[in-house]
Amino acid sequence: MNIIEARVEDAEDIYNLYYEVMKYDYPVEKMKKMISLVSMDKNNYVFVAIDHDCVVGVVEVVIKYSIHKEPYLIINTFVVLTKYQGKGIGSQLLVYVEDFAKKQKLASITLGSQFKRVEAHEFYKKNGFKIIKEHKIFEKNIS
Repeated sequence: MNIIEARVEDAEDIYNLYYEVMKYDYPVEKMKKMISLVSMDKNNYVFVAIDHDCVVGVVEVVIKYSIHKEPYLIINTFVVLTKYQGKGIGSQLLVYVEDFAKKQKLASITLGSQFKRVEAHEFYKKNGFKIIKEHKIFEKNIS
């Protein structure tokens, strides 16, 4: 298994992965455009775990600068194909992201997880993450 930055040609595999695990139904053509945009942004990254030429895991991260704390990394999306879960792919992705954050001289890594994802919470704890607060996220569509 290799971990690399996502490429436009990975979009269909990423779509299938997101749909299978999280039921995200974002059009592949739009995803291709977004991968291109993200690849040009020095603060946004998408890393994919590849096994036998297939994307089996994805982690989307953002470098966050704030006026009230040291720069840190936010994991926006983190997902592994169901049949690959429990095989160390997720842990390898987290190690990769941690190494990336260290190279960027970032102070910490944060991520959010839905309340109902209890198994995921245990996975994050096992990988060194601690719950620092619980909150709700609000969104207002403007388009």
